[in-house]
Amino acid sequence: MSKQKKHPRDDLQDHIHEATTMTPSEAILEQFAAENTEVMFGIVGSAFMDILDIAPKAGIEYVHVRHEQNAAHMADGYAQALRGKKPGLCVAQNGPGVTNMVTGIKAAQLNHSPVIMLSPTATTGSIGTDTFQEADQMSIFEDCVDYQQRLENSNRSAEYVRTAHREALSKKGPAQIDFPRDLLYDEIEVDILPPNAYRQTEPGGASTSAVKTASKMIESADRPVIMAGLGAVYSEAQEEIADLAEALNAPVANSYLHNDSFPITHPLAVGALGYGGSKSAMRLFSEADCLIAVGSRLSEFGLLKQYGMDWFPEDADIIQIDIDSSQIGRTTDVELGLVGDAGETVRMLSDQIAKSAGAPDNRVEEIKQDYNEWKQELRDMSMVDGDPIHPRRACLEVTQALPEGTMISTDIGNTCSMLNAYLEFEEPGNFLAAGTYGNCGFAYGAAIGAKVARPNDEAVALVGDGAWGMQSMNEVMTCVREDINANAIVFNNEEWGAEKQNQYWFYKERFLGTDLPENPDFAELARDMGADGIRVEDAGEIQSAVDEMLSSDTACVVEIMQDGKELLEPFRRDALDDPERILPKYRQEGDPNYDG
Repeated sequence: MSKQKKHPRDDLQDHIHEATTMTPSEAILEQFAAENTEVMFGIVGSAFMDILDIAPKAGIEYVHVRHEQNAAHMADGYAQALRGKKPGLCVAQNGPGVTNMVTGIKAAQLNHSPVIMLSPTATTGSIGTDTFQEADQMSIFEDCVDYQQRLENSNRSAEYVRTAHREALSKKGPAQIDFPRDLLYDEIEVDILPPNAYRQTEPGGASTSAVKTASKMIESADRPVIMAGLGAVYSEAQEEIADLAEALNAPVANSYLHNDSFPITHPLAVGALGYGGSKSAMRLFSEADCLIAVGSRLSEFGLLKQYGMDWFPEDADIIQIDIDSSQIGRTTDVELGLVGDAGETVRMLSDQIAKSAGAPDNRVEEIKQDYNEWKQELRDMSMVDGDPIHPRRACLEVTQALPEGTMISTDIGNTCSMLNAYLEFEEPGNFLAAGTYGNCGFAYGAAIGAKVARPNDEAVALVGDGAWGMQSMNEVMTCVREDINANAIVFNNEEWGAEKQNQYWFYKERFLGTDLPENPDFAELARDMGADGIRVEDAGEIQSAVDEMLSSDTACVVEIMQDGKELLEPFRRDALDDPERILPKYRQEGDPNYDG
């Protein structure tokens, strides 16, 4: 009989709660191992090579990428796919490698995604001397992370890993551990602790008194509505929200870019709020007298006017539930804040609320009818033939072709914003959006991280051609090398569509810097990188292309050639206005004071 292979973590228990001599590199990895960390994303560098050298011995796989920003996006996608239960981990060389992560880490912060970044820095004796590849990494990331600490005493290396986990998971945001590279080589005595010794591992609900107050407010409402946000995803609170909605006969809408926060097949589901979302959700919310926001920070951008509707119910009583007390009333005034886990707090509410509370039974049919009317309207406006393919037709065909349970990430841009009305989910943790940081190039990195987190599930990035060319397509090589079967569908309209919107609406179609006619054949380029590539020029071919993509044994890129003339209403109506030129030399045809 062959000897059973020893797992890298089989001896971890030997020094749990026991002072043991080791190096800081070993202590860092042992504490990550105690947290069951399985993967680290980054680009190799001399500053952390001592950690990298032994990471496999700790049971940590290293996925090396083509750009550090994407390493952060992968860590973000990894954490989101696991519904915020485990942080994603990324690392880079000090200086330029670490600073390349700024955008990705800031995106993770605004996505409320638990990510831990290891940022090695210069040696203790050379910090502040502008030595090779030195940057003040603490000040650079101060506004991008929810916790940061520089290691100044090597004896505290494991402690800082523990604190980073506690802060990242409790605040649902990124944490940074900065360490001078020379401190990795000391000899220290250290205790490795299990997670339950230093952080809360079980969720808790809001205070009983606050719940009672909230229940009385809800019981007095005639037209209550429920908004389910990211907290509902992380808490997996769908069943609890459904129970509350059914008790109140209240519609449930997904908050902006969290379309997976409530199952779309539930009879009270009405789709997503926010830019490009569900008209039905916005109509029903505009009439509400009580809004229960479950795990949503009520972001200002997610509440903007859409389809000509000021849909946010300004006069309604607003009850906000969030696990982070700092988010209560932060962006929108509320009548009552409940601080606690989304699922547990909603369960407590349901237990308190009288079953006779809420709207009359006939409201359920009213909600169903309103939503079905919107779905028919959306389909009617999408069934358009075109050469190239109409973008709404592309959105409809793609979302119909992707099977239930697919993890879908989206980027920023015109078509990706259009998708907000089409993307529907049953399970939480299957939608990863670029979020309110709005950085191009998020989607494919996030899809790769999600695929690593859940290798048995499909992961597909939906990306515009601008974002694909900026930050994404280089990671096709990563997928091929690392055997990660993460796929992408690229909507190629040969333009920066979101910015072209603005030039169409506000600048009299003076298109400057928004056309991309030089785009390569992205499908062919994917094949050159060792992946599969499929170009689609007819809407009737989208289903078969998606089927072929999903059956591929490697990463696959589907490129959909799309009409660039169909544009949404301005993405940033809050930031733009009709221009007024004072100096005559800048006045152009179409401007109010143009005199020829």
